[in-house]
Amino acid sequence: MLLDGFPQSVRCQHECAIGYVKHHVYTSTYSTRSTRRYHSLFSSVTESLTSLATTYSIPIVFGLAFLEACPGIGLFVTGALLLAIATGLYSNSMLDLSHIMLAAFLGALISDHLGYYLGRWIGPRFHHSRFAKKYHERIDRAETLFQKHGAAAIVIGRLVPAIRSITPLFTGISGLSKGRFSLVDVLACVLWAAGLGALTSGITLAIG
Repeated sequence: MLLDGFPQSVRCQHECAIGYVKHHVYTSTYSTRSTRRYHSLFSSVTESLTSLATTYSIPIVFGLAFLEACPGIGLFVTGALLLAIATGLYSNSMLDLSHIMLAAFLGALISDHLGYYLGRWIGPRFHHSRFAKKYHERIDRAETLFQKHGAAAIVIGRLVPAIRSITPLFTGISGLSKGRFSLVDVLACVLWAAGLGALTSGITLAIG
């Protein structure tokens, strides 16, 4: 042995140093391999989620806009979620602004009409339902708004998140004609979708 002539303590220190180097090399190699493996896994998951978001981006925007304005359900779906997702899709170039606004417009328009026709079908007996009693504060606000502003309440209600999902319902209960409701609601949804597009673009510029 090369160190046979050296004291025992020196030989022990030498062996410990060799062991440390071997352990460090092994650990570094294992760590590098693990890092590469996790990085590869992360990249694969990210690519899959990106592909999924790109494929279903329009249905997602449409669905959230629909749910946000859907009678009953809309009380629990915040518009902030739609804005956040729209901003994420736009800022990552997954969906352009025109498609975001169009999908949101269609989802909102269809949901508003669902609420309107539901209101026409239920009629005044809605006021005696458990739902009306539970959420009477929001319902009173929507009803007061319609009584005060008439058809213009459709536009105002679309721009106020707290009563967005129940304003069309009261419009239907009130007996407003189908043609007049559709005409005003198209305008309301156009203004709302344009506002969504403006906010999405503004936030993207601010964080970019």
